Amino acid sequence: MTTMTDKTAKAANSATAADEPVKKKGKKKKLVIMLVLVLVLAAGAKFMLGGKKAPTGVAAAPKPGPVVAIDAVTVNLAGGHYLRIGVAVQFTSKVSATAPPDGAMATDQTITFFTGQDPSPLETGAGLADAKKGLEAKIATAYPDDPIYDILFTSFVVQ
Repeated sequence: MTTMTDKTAKAANSATAADEPVKKKGKKKKLVIMLVLVLVLAAGAKFMLGGKKAPTGVAAAPKPGPVVAIDAVTVNLAGGHYLRIGVAVQFTSKVSATAPPDGAMATDQTITFFTGQDPSPLETGAGLADAKKGLEAKIATAYPDDPIYDILFTSFVVQ
């Protein structure tokens, strides 16, 4: 036999059991909404504060500086061929524009780099690009305190 108290207790237990999933669902929903809100606020703050920042310790890209033109020289290539080449060396902005380095070392490096080379690779665009990279590396060793931005060919004749 059940009493009124037992029925009330059962009804209370069943009401609590029914409310429990609703409360858990409500908590999860609030948590998801708060998480989305935090993410939106963080993205907005990043956008308003300028987005990406340069990482510390990363050097800025070099900027072009003074150009030192070298007089054209004639160089003996392999097989009785020759090369008439004019070069200009562009240093970075770290080099003083009022007192750029002397071009004599670049002239010497140009002569020694091209002397005795096979002329056929120098007659193609790819070969010319490779020669330019090689010459830049060789000239860079002659100017260890003056960083080089680029090497420019002002004349280039193979015969």
